[in-house]
Amino acid sequence: MAMNTEHRRRCAYRWSWLAVLLVPLPVVGQQDAKSREAPDKDKITQWRTEAEALPLFKKTEPLELQLVANYRLLLRDRDTLSVREYWGEVRVSDSSGAERRLPVRLRTRGHFRLASRNCAFVPLRLEFAKKDVMGTPFEGQDELKLVTHCNGTALYEQYVLREHLAYRLHGVLAPSAFRSRLARVAYVDSASGRVLETRPAMFLEHEGHVARRMEGEVVEIRRALFGDVDLDQMTEVALFEYFIGNSDYSLYALHNIRLVRRWSDSVLLPISYDYDFSGLVNARYATPPPQLNLRSVRDRLYRGPCRQPEEMAPHVARYLQRKAHLMALPDSIPGLDRSYVRDVREFLGEFFGRIESPRSIRSVFWDNCEKRPGM
Repeated sequence: MAMNTEHRRRCAYRWSWLAVLLVPLPVVGQQDAKSREAPDKDKITQWRTEAEALPLFKKTEPLELQLVANYRLLLRDRDTLSVREYWGEVRVSDSSGAERRLPVRLRTRGHFRLASRNCAFVPLRLEFAKKDVMGTPFEGQDELKLVTHCNGTALYEQYVLREHLAYRLHGVLAPSAFRSRLARVAYVDSASGRVLETRPAMFLEHEGHVARRMEGEVVEIRRALFGDVDLDQMTEVALFEYFIGNSDYSLYALHNIRLVRRWSDSVLLPISYDYDFSGLVNARYATPPPQLNLRSVRDRLYRGPCRQPEEMAPHVARYLQRKAHLMALPDSIPGLDRSYVRDVREFLGEFFGRIESPRSIRSVFWDNCEKRPGM
């Protein structure tokens, strides 16, 4: 008798994990090529303080700016391996209100959103010289990701705002989370001086600054399992992904996950980013990984380490203590569609319904949690 579709998928998923686990693992505690001797405590504190104080992420209102470039060339660069740089200029007000013109090197980046079949506009990476940005909102920055609007419709603009909401929600729950800053960007053609379009966008904190706020450094270690990283930090990440309905991440493959090695004890701390495939954003192009047997990105699946209710208690308590703040946060995002605000409150409310019951907590995080060494 032929296997039904669901059974085939489950078998394929199990065999994919067996194949993964048979691959030889690196020695995770070993120093990798990018690591270096830990700095002294004073230096660690200085770096953390400087990263926390970066002006770009001290305010929440959208940053108004113009980004000048040759978009005829820039929008053609769709190679995911491209390292080509393009001249650009950021025009923004400094701390005195005067306009500053900041030279910037631009590069395209990404995978899904870089493909022309998916997005008409490209995600960007901006690179500054630190001496050029002193006294501006970009002071202390030398490299930033800019999440752009992808396509020129109101719905795709909303996706930018929704993903920014995800980062804001995470920031309420975890001080170590990536920070984001909304922007209102006028894209100016360098040849004609004409504004081509003005759209919402989002700057994402550089991973090196996140690591310094966590008193560590980013390291490239693939094939890590739950036992190789800090278990509570891994649980925090996985619970947040469950909160926003995101399954598009992997610790083992470092997919939408970065690892920070804490200088004081060399413990590995996972941090997550890139939430546009989450149920919270609910983008029309987003689909869950096929091996997980989820019907849509709105179907939640906890993919983290299995924990007993008493182990989950402090993590769940953090959400319950901040519930009012989290549920009110969508109202604070300027331009977010009101119908979406109502819908996302219902979506987040479903999560709270699951963690307010001790029986449900045991069911989700222990009884029905897949006992796996990683993901």
